[in-house]
Amino acid sequence: MKKQPRAMAGRHLDSGNIAVAEGAIYAGLHGYYGYPITPSTSIMEHIVKRLPHLEEPGYFLQCEDEIASITATIGCSWTRKKAMTATSGPGFSLMQEGIGLAVMTETPLVLVDVMRGGPSTGLPTFPGQQELMQAHFGSHGDYIIPTFAPWSVQECFDLTVEAFNAAEALRTPVFVLSDQVLSTLKEKFVIPKEGEMEVVNRAHPGETITWKGTEISEDLVPGMNCFGEEKKAFSTGLSHDESGHVDLTAKTFERLTNRMFEKVHRYAHLLPQAEKYMMDDAEIVIVTYGSTARSAYEAINLVREQGLKVGMYRLRTIWPFPEEDLRKSTEGKEILVVEMARDQLTWPVERALLRRVHHIAYPMGLIPPPSVITKKVREIGGK
Repeated sequence: MKKQPRAMAGRHLDSGNIAVAEGAIYAGLHGYYGYPITPSTSIMEHIVKRLPHLEEPGYFLQCEDEIASITATIGCSWTRKKAMTATSGPGFSLMQEGIGLAVMTETPLVLVDVMRGGPSTGLPTFPGQQELMQAHFGSHGDYIIPTFAPWSVQECFDLTVEAFNAAEALRTPVFVLSDQVLSTLKEKFVIPKEGEMEVVNRAHPGETITWKGTEISEDLVPGMNCFGEEKKAFSTGLSHDESGHVDLTAKTFERLTNRMFEKVHRYAHLLPQAEKYMMDDAEIVIVTYGSTARSAYEAINLVREQGLKVGMYRLRTIWPFPEEDLRKSTEGKEILVVEMARDQLTWPVERALLRRVHHIAYPMGLIPPPSVITKKVREIGGK
């Protein structure tokens, strides 16, 4: 079989899951470890067609379950290879203990969660946005994992590349929260030529790296000494010092956890920023993300024609939550949160703004149609 390039440069018409897979390969994916589960499975199916046949081939393994998938992904990353897995719903739940291990060991990896309706088996082939809090609080302990949310097939590609760069630069797991709509939706998207989009590789001990023109502090993100290299590597889920040696003292544990929070928050400005649509004169702002934002976008255009000044604050990075920017952007405006969940997005919005907001909860396996949003907007606007 003819060897395939990493960058399938050019215009494509395909689904969000395929765009995710191509974004991972573009970013340098070497190892994929996963278990099939709707609606994420086509990510795995596409990667198995591509990864072993690259000019520099990578490795694919279908694991026996999601617990094995996440732990194998961690192991691959500790050989200085870029690694990822993808899952949906119940699979994300099974991965949570392994996710905590990845956080504590400061392991760069990407986990794509294609959200569907839950809990339990729930709605396997219908969309949901009910894993927002699970992405933040799913594993035990205090931690923060950068979490990105695309709304288009193009962003499925772009934000997957961004996720790998953030993982490598900050030595952390990174989540991409897609959903069932994006997984099968087909749109045009563009893959740039190799070298046209930044690709970041993690630092060795004693090195510093630059990401988006910013030098990453080695004090916050120690260079990673990986298994099989000249210097012996240490990795543990226990409290440890910067070299990876176990240290259970209170001061060491406090320093470790503070540093893991600080490295994400200090460089949060390098993560994908919120998109602001029609915000300049808006009196009502819809706060939303993912495929739900597509419906909100259409609703805004409809009510604008009716004279209502409505804008959209579309989250692209969910965690860490952009509290300060949201406050500044929406000061003095009415807020409407729209989500395919009961109140998972409402909680961080109200916490940031220190006030109650209007809300459309739509956790029924469907995107809220523009008509539902326009009706609520007219109620808020008194029309």
